[in-house]
Amino acid sequence: MTDTPAKGTVLNGHHAEIHRYTYTPEDLVIQSSPWEKFSRSKFDEELCRRWDEAMEAGMFRYKLDSLQTKILPGPLRFVAQLNVKRAQERRAPQNIIGMNHPFDPKKFNFTKIKPGEVVFELCPQRDSSPQENGTMDTHDRTTSDETPASKRVKKSAHMVIINVSPLEYGNILMVPSLQDCLPQVLTEEALLLAMEMTLLSKHQGFRMGFNSLCAYSSVNHLHFHGYYLEHELGTESCVTVPFHSDIHVLNDDYPALGFAFQLKGKDVTGLARQVYQVADYLQRHEIAHNVFMTRGTQFGEDANSPNRTLRVYLWPRQPVTGAKNDFVFNPALCELAGHLPIKVEDGYRTVTEELAVNTLRTQSLQREEFDALKTELAAMLG
Repeated sequence: MTDTPAKGTVLNGHHAEIHRYTYTPEDLVIQSSPWEKFSRSKFDEELCRRWDEAMEAGMFRYKLDSLQTKILPGPLRFVAQLNVKRAQERRAPQNIIGMNHPFDPKKFNFTKIKPGEVVFELCPQRDSSPQENGTMDTHDRTTSDETPASKRVKKSAHMVIINVSPLEYGNILMVPSLQDCLPQVLTEEALLLAMEMTLLSKHQGFRMGFNSLCAYSSVNHLHFHGYYLEHELGTESCVTVPFHSDIHVLNDDYPALGFAFQLKGKDVTGLARQVYQVADYLQRHEIAHNVFMTRGTQFGEDANSPNRTLRVYLWPRQPVTGAKNDFVFNPALCELAGHLPIKVEDGYRTVTEELAVNTLRTQSLQREEFDALKTELAAMLG
């Protein structure tokens, strides 16, 4: 890992000095420690330091205090948190009415952020001759048509920026190829970046996720959420059932029907490709979806197992169109995984596992819809 400044970048009409976080596959922490034994990596230290500096500099819409938190009684061990400020002070979500909206430069997007909102540029080096660190302009990168695609330098930088309306400590947005202005549609490269970023952290509670259009995405500009949660989630070790090859589905006792994937060995690229195959099918068939990445036990192991890996969940779901609703919580990437940021004090006081389960079930595909989707996917996957 190296961290060096890169000057000459322009964001929202301002020249900015952007620090670069460069990593190689050797920096990925494949085998993690259990909750009571984990430590922080250099990545964690760098991200948290720069996030704290942005908070001290007043770059957020509100100061994130310690959030009131409770574990809901019940077998699913849902984690509920009260975050009134996020509901009150966040940017108004965009009115999303379809899965295939093109990027609209007139609406808010991440090219319009302030330079102080940037944490660092994420610079993966996946070949034997890493690009030299130093000064770089994100608009002035060239590639040769003769260079293999896997070794080309990106024309547009992958940026990690703060979420100015944080849902938890360290809440950031990872924006692949920011200046390319991609719509909120998953790509294999974006999935790979998010998985690698999760594996750069040693913190058991560092999670990443994605909301598609019509699945509570607020901005139609390709991005992942990342954040720290100091609580174990049931999805780190919940039961899964084999579906096709290495792809599993969540057991029937989980309230949201979805697909489950796990990292095998060090093949992060293979995992990204596997998840992308299913996600791309959902996108092409206009099925809204959410993705959640977390460290957890290997499939078939209980919560106390030392055999840990990266778990990835992909939930197809009922579409949400128009402006966001006024539910006690919006069932998006973290809620589907068992982390429930609650908007109002009354809702926090009265929320139960039963209420949460019923809310998630209303947003999930119905059993017959999910079974039909599984049949279609099995035929597509071969």
